[in-house]
Amino acid sequence: MDVKKEALRYLGYRGHEPDAGTAELLERGYSELKASVSPHSCVKLISKADADALLIGADIEKHLADSQRVIFFAATLGSGADRVIRTAEIRNMAYALVLDALASAMTEEYCDSLEQQLKEQYGGHFTWRFSPGYGDYPIEVQPDIIRFLNAEKLIGLTVTESNILIPRKSVTAVIGISEHEQSKGVRGCATCNMRENCAFRRDGQTCRE
Repeated sequence: MDVKKEALRYLGYRGHEPDAGTAELLERGYSELKASVSPHSCVKLISKADADALLIGADIEKHLADSQRVIFFAATLGSGADRVIRTAEIRNMAYALVLDALASAMTEEYCDSLEQQLKEQYGGHFTWRFSPGYGDYPIEVQPDIIRFLNAEKLIGLTVTESNILIPRKSVTAVIGISEHEQSKGVRGCATCNMRENCAFRRDGQTCRE
């Protein structure tokens, strides 16, 4: 993944180059974040039969229908990213927006890298990542996943009463593994709980393009 290019997509630059000011903020922000982030993750692989308490809703059930094993993971850029963004919000909101987009892209890049490592480690056929809050998989399961992974102790990841992950640039997700090719399931706007307020959809795009 080209992190800076992906950040530009998040900022609304689709199909055209950023102005010189934004390009300068992008380069500066990328360097500052790279020096500040500390990516960490924790992972557990269990049989799907043992994961029922953490798999709530029809969408996640359908997503894992062909899976025999399930990976739960949490990943974070660490508190450094939050600190850099908060500082920028006080001094320069335009720069803070660029930093936020870059950090989101870095989080996605890190999750992609982690997923590739897991494929090499465990083998089998993977579903795509499915996170709490997607479809009818309730965001309220977030604290249970954090406890299950012991993520607070292992990587310093906590969750607020409103189920927001802290540090903010963090992800929890579920991946199913099968010994055989399995359906990838629906992945798109129809099952996304952000579909009514999505800037990508308003511009005729999707977040996965």
